Parts: sequence; C-alpha cells; structure tokens
Amino acid sequence: MAKAVHTRRERAAFKAACKAGNIPPEAAIEAPIAQRLKVEEFARSFPGIGPVTARKIVEACHIRDGRRVSGLGYMQGPRLVEAIKGCMTAKEDRQ
Repeated sequence: MAKAVHTRRERAAFKAACKAGNIPPEAAIEAPIAQRLKVEEFARSFPGIGPVTARKIVEACHIRDGRRVSGLGYMQGPRLVEAIKGCMTAKEDRQ
C-alpha cells in the first residue's frame, strides 16, 4: 500500500511540474513516470490543455483510446509532442 501511495504522489508531482511549465513535452515524454500514463492524461498535464483539447490531440495523432505513452509508435511520439507544443503556443498567443 505504501508503494502505491508513493507512486501516486510521484505521478502527481510529475504532472504538476509539467503543468507549471518546468518540464517541456519533449523531455517529459522520455521520463519513466510518463511511460505509465495514458496519452490523454499525459496531454492534460501541460498548461492550457484540458480534456477536450487532449481528446482532439489524441485523435489528430491517430492514437487509440486508452493507449499508454509507452505503447506509442515511432511516429506517434514525435507527433504527440509537436501537437502539445502547438497547443501550448496557441494558448499563450491568445493571452
């Protein structure tokens, strides 16, 4: 039970760091903790990306529902990172 709590806290800290902008998407996707996240959850971990935008990113990158970051193909990972960066930049430009 203690290990599960530790893992959840570690995952929450990782997502908070991503949301704060401390970890860029290209570095975050390589992190071991990110490999266990579902792709939508990973996308929502970045500033300006909510559930609707995350869903659109996943669909645009042709990633199946429920896929984890570790299960992405060699083209899907870079596409996902570029889509996330594009959404983050677009949100910053509007503000």
